Amino acid sequence: MHRLRLLAFAALSTLALDACGIYRVSVQQGNVVTPKELAKVHSGMDRLQVRTLLGSPVLKDPWHPDQWIYAYSYKPAYGATRTQRVTVVFGKDGLVQSVRGRVHPLPGDQGAS
Repeated sequence: MHRLRLLAFAALSTLALDACGIYRVSVQQGNVVTPKELAKVHSGMDRLQVRTLLGSPVLKDPWHPDQWIYAYSYKPAYGATRTQRVTVVFGKDGLVQSVRGRVHPLPGDQGAS
């Protein structure tokens, strides 16, 4: 009788613990820059045009005020973190001089094609 109770308790405990899973959430941080949006940024654009297209930059380096950094990270609930970084460099005239970095379409991107 004691063995039967122990076996029943073990079975119920296993079922109860199996139902207690850890809920994980996907986390996005930063600016989402799609390949389509990045392709529209070109030399000669001013700061307002870049801000209208890509949004406000995540980082503005106080020692390099002519560089805007658009950083993004995506941590899915299960899997590896993906990061992207785009740097827009403005010349002394305030116009885009160069764009460094690449972006990759993320799972579920609507405008990435």
